[in-house]
Amino acid sequence: MTDTDWIARDGGRTVWRYMSFSRFVWLLQRKQLWLSRADKLGDPWEIALAGDQLDHIVKRQPITPLGEGKRETAMERAARIIPAWREKTFVNCWNASEHESHALWRIYCGPTEGVAIQTTLGKLHESARGVALFPVIYETPGAHRRTPQLIELATRKRPMFAYEQEVRMVHIAEPDQAETLGVQDFGRCLDWSAEDHADCIRVHPLADGSFIEAVTSAVEYYAPGLRDRVEWSAMRDPPPV
Repeated sequence: MTDTDWIARDGGRTVWRYMSFSRFVWLLQRKQLWLSRADKLGDPWEIALAGDQLDHIVKRQPITPLGEGKRETAMERAARIIPAWREKTFVNCWNASEHESHALWRIYCGPTEGVAIQTTLGKLHESARGVALFPVIYETPGAHRRTPQLIELATRKRPMFAYEQEVRMVHIAEPDQAETLGVQDFGRCLDWSAEDHADCIRVHPLADGSFIEAVTSAVEYYAPGLRDRVEWSAMRDPPPV
């Protein structure tokens, strides 16, 4: 399956990006998405070698010359390459689910404030401007006994993160490629208009009236075309009795 086959199949699937209010205002002001460098995501297992995979590489890779009088073992080579891979890989994360997630509201927005941008997988793919989109696979690190490619490691996470149901934009920067994304130390920016690509802006289910007023005011100022798409979280709906 190619990286677009699954999008053609699941293009109508709902995807969400949960964020704090400050990050939401930044997105509206800049009309950009932030792709974080992999080593700044907060999980030390991002793009990691372990288990059978690491054992396979150690056993198969020959000792590589580093220069006059010095040689590099497979472990030394891995310790040099993996940090370099993390520094040139940039990701933007979404949740693929038909429903909002109580856990993700809490993790990314705190107890009472934040928003979730709602769109579809197909629209997200169209808006990515050539940046590849991949489903994250949750598995024990190093489960496959083979030498991995960078994109494989960048789209794998440990099973304890499976609740995220994550879809990732992944940009791998090459030293000699023409830059199409703005560059900063810890991430890159991708032009992205919420007015053009968002179906809905959901407001934290436990927020108060002053917060939804703040969200609405920010939308009216920076992205007035979104005004009619600001809604409370569906989790706020009361039971019938």
